[in-house]
Amino acid sequence: MPGGKVYNLWWGDKTGVPQKGLITYTLSPYQSKAMPKWFSSYLFNGVRRLSGEFLFFAIPFAVGYGTYSWAKSYDAYLNSKEGHIAHAEEH
Repeated sequence: MPGGKVYNLWWGDKTGVPQKGLITYTLSPYQSKAMPKWFSSYLFNGVRRLSGEFLFFAIPFAVGYGTYSWAKSYDAYLNSKEGHIAHAEEH
């Protein structure tokens, strides 16, 4: 705790001299609308924006998933009996 006469008080202490020149603005809760029509605006604007970006996500995802599924099936083939027989000369 600071001692003596200080202008800036300790954190959260409101017993000091009120400061001059501070302006506080408030808005009535009856005049504010936190989320007016957010669902309908998302349905139209959000879907429109997401559909414009769809190809930027769909194409890399499809390539990645295709590579993953091919590699998984190829690995299963190489670890099977048929794969060992077919690639016996490589071991």
